[in-house]
Amino acid sequence: TNIKNQVFKFAYNQKLISEYGAPLNYLYEPNAAILKSGAFNEISNAYSLTKLHKHSHLYTSAKKIENFPGRTFEITKTFNFNHRKIKKEIEVDKANISTRNFPKTVKELRKQTKLKDGGSCYLFFTTNFENKLIVILCKKDKNDVY
Repeated sequence: TNIKNQVFKFAYNQKLISEYGAPLNYLYEPNAAILKSGAFNEISNAYSLTKLHKHSHLYTSAKKIENFPGRTFEITKTFNFNHRKIKKEIEVDKANISTRNFPKTVKELRKQTKLKDGGSCYLFFTTNFENKLIVILCKKDKNDVY
């Protein structure tokens, strides 16, 4: 799929509500255009995705969604954030870190975890639908174009 050819059409006047829940097998991060447009509930409804939290703008599903307009990840582990136990939970020394609706910055988390940047591991630090801080350990979907 060519990134330039991705199209997501929606109407602003729809009163859509997202379903909220825990991370399942796949994690989705919409592309910048969708995030800037504010189509948070529209993307959730169009692809039948569960949203992790109202303000996180990360989505999940049990089955993989093809041609999602953004990044797709396979979830390998999810756990509650605890800065003392995090190194034991992730078992890697190199990871790509993203934060969404999380009180610490990527820089603070890198310093705290001593993780180097890069590799095939992706860590999403976010807040779940129960307002608890969680970490989602993922690997990027091999068919992802981003």
